[in-house]
Amino acid sequence: MSLRWRIILLVMLAAALSALAGLAVTIGGARVAVRAETEAALNQARTQPAVITGHARHVTHLFVPDGTAIPPPNPSHPGVPSWFVALIWDGAPDILLAAPGGQWLLRADPVDEVAEVWSDTAALAWTALVMLALLLAALHVLVGRALAPLHGFAQALDRLAQGQAAGTPTGDNIPELTTIGQRIAHLDRELTVARAENAALSHSLIALQDQERAQLARDLHDELGPMLFGIRVDAHAIARAAGTGPVPAADAIARADAIANAAAGIRDLSRRILNRLRPMGLDHLHAADILRDLMDGLARQHTDIRFTTSLDDDAFTRSEAADLTLYRIAHEALLNALRHGRPTHVGLSIEGDDQGVTLRVTDNGGGLGNDAPAGHGIIGMRERVRALGGDFTILTDDAGLTLVQATLPVPLSSPQTQEHHG
Repeated sequence: MSLRWRIILLVMLAAALSALAGLAVTIGGARVAVRAETEAALNQARTQPAVITGHARHVTHLFVPDGTAIPPPNPSHPGVPSWFVALIWDGAPDILLAAPGGQWLLRADPVDEVAEVWSDTAALAWTALVMLALLLAALHVLVGRALAPLHGFAQALDRLAQGQAAGTPTGDNIPELTTIGQRIAHLDRELTVARAENAALSHSLIALQDQERAQLARDLHDELGPMLFGIRVDAHAIARAAGTGPVPAADAIARADAIANAAAGIRDLSRRILNRLRPMGLDHLHAADILRDLMDGLARQHTDIRFTTSLDDDAFTRSEAADLTLYRIAHEALLNALRHGRPTHVGLSIEGDDQGVTLRVTDNGGGLGNDAPAGHGIIGMRERVRALGGDFTILTDDAGLTLVQATLPVPLSSPQTQEHHG
C-alpha cells in the first residue's frame, strides 16, 4: 500500500471513529431524555387521574373491565427500525389504577419521541457520510500534492545510482521534505567529489605505474646493463688469457676485483629496486626500527635540519597492512617536507590509545599548503589510509608549519622518544 493511501486511511479511520463516537453520544443522550420524559408522563397520569380522560403524551390508557385479561404490549413505531427502538427504549412497567367496574391500564408509548430521535440521528449520520466523502476527496488531492516531491526524490536517487547528477530536488516548502532534498543534494556533491577523486586516483596510479616502469627500465639499462657488460668482458678476458698460458696474478686480481665490484653494484641496484617495490626490512626487522634508520639517514644527509622521532614500537605489530601503510605515509611525507620546503626542523611521531594510532609528520618549511595540488603522493597517502578505515589530513598555518596526520583504527601502548641532530 502506498504512503498516500496509508495516510488517507489513517485520517479517514480517525474521522470515522470520531463520527461514530458522536453518534454514540447523541443516542446515549436521547435514550436518557426519552426515558426521563416518558417516566414523567407516567407519573403525571398516575397522580392526576383527570389526565386519563384526555390525551397524555407518551402514555396510552385503556379501561380493562373486571374479569378481562390485560392485553400484551403492541408497540408500533412506523418508520423507525426495531433495532433503533431497542437502543432508545427498553420499556417500562405498566401502571394499573382501580376504577368502578374494572381498572385503568397506563402504558408508556414514546413513539413520537423515538421517531424524532431517529429523524435527528439519520440526518446526522447522512451528514457525517457526506463529510467523510468530501474529506476523502480532499485528502486524496492534498496528500498527493504534499507527497509529490517524493517522486522527484526517487528520480534524483535513480540518477545518482546511474552515476548522473541528481539535480536540485525541492520539498515544496515542507520542512521535512526540504531537509531530505537538501541531503540528497549534499549526497550528490559528495559523490561528485568522490568520483573526481577516484578518477584522479586512477590517473595517478596509471601515471605512477608508468613512471615506475620507466624508472626500472632506466635503472636496468643505465646501470645494470653496463655492469653486466663489464662482467662479461672481464670474464672473457680471463678466459682468453688462460687459453694462451699462465695468467699474470696482478691481471687476474684486477679482473676479479672488477667483477666483484660489478656484482656489488648489481646487488645494490637490486636492493634499491626491491625497496621501492616493498621495504625489504619489513619481513625481518621491526617497522619502528626501519623508520628510525630512515630518520637517522636523513639526519646524516641533511646536517642543517633537526630531526626528532617519537615512536611506539607496539604500533607496528598489529597487521602487515598497517605496518606498510605507516611506513609508506611516513616515508612519503618526510620526502615531501624535504623536497618541497626549506625546513629547519622535521618531526615524526606515532602514538595512540585504545581508539587508534595517530601518525604525524611536522615541518616548518611551508612546502605543502592547505591548497596543495593532488600531487606529491597525497592521493596515494589518502587512499592508503581510507583503505584501512582511517582519516588523513594536511594542515598548514600562516607561519609555515605543516602537519601531515593519519589516524588508523589500531590500539597502542606508550611512546619512546629520541632526537637526531645533524
